[in-house]
Amino acid sequence: MKKTIIIALSLLLLVGSAFGQSKFVPHKKGDAAMLFSFSGLANLGANSYGGGFGYKKFMNDKMAIRGLIDLYNYSGTISWNPEFWGEGYVGDDGKSTEFEVDLGVAAEIHRNTGKVDPYYGGGVGFTINRTKYVDPAVGIQGTALAAKETKNDLDGDARTVFSAFGLLGLEYTVNSLITLAAEYRLGFNFVGQPDMKETEPSGTETSYSGSKYTFISLGAQALTLAVYLNR
Repeated sequence: MKKTIIIALSLLLLVGSAFGQSKFVPHKKGDAAMLFSFSGLANLGANSYGGGFGYKKFMNDKMAIRGLIDLYNYSGTISWNPEFWGEGYVGDDGKSTEFEVDLGVAAEIHRNTGKVDPYYGGGVGFTINRTKYVDPAVGIQGTALAAKETKNDLDGDARTVFSAFGLLGLEYTVNSLITLAAEYRLGFNFVGQPDMKETEPSGTETSYSGSKYTFISLGAQALTLAVYLNR
C-alpha cells in the first residue's frame, strides 16, 4: 500500500509539472482544486492505509472553502506462536483491525502574495474510530478452538469526536497547477467512547460503558496536495 501511495503521488506531481507553469499564479474567485492528504508514509505498513481526499474552492481571491475526508484502515495478525507450544497443540492466529473516518469542513484566509502563502482560518470536524481484537486461540490437538473477542477496547483509540478548530498554515506553490500545504490546528474536542464488548470463548458477553470527555488539542496536520482544475 505504501508503494501504491508513493507511485500515485509521484504521478500527480509529474503530470502537474508537465502541464503547469513554473511562475506563481495568484488565486482568484472560482479557482477549484482536488485535495489529497497524506501523513507518515514511513509508518504505513503492507496491511494499513492512511490518507484522504477532498475539494477546495475560492470564493474570492483570498478566501477558500474546503471539505476533506481522511481514511485510516489497519488489519494485522497475531501469531499463536506454535514454536512456543510445541507438538500436540494446534492454534489459530489472532487478528487486530482498526478503521477510522475523519470528516472536516474549513475556511482558509490567504495573503495570496507569493509562492509561499501563509493562511489562517477555522473549521469543524467529525471523527469515528472502531477497533476489534481477536486473541490467538490455542488447544490440544483434536479439541475445538475458540478465541476471546474484544470490540472497542476502552484503552485503545475507539471513539467518536466532534471538534471545532482554528488553523494556521503555509501553502507552497510548486507550479500553477500544484500546491503543497502544511498547517497547525488548535482544537476543542468533545469525545464519546463507544461501549466496549468482550466475548469469551464460552460465548459469554460482557459490556463496559464508554466515557465522555473534552480536551484541547494542538498539533501538526497531514500534508495536503492540491491539484487545481481550472487554471
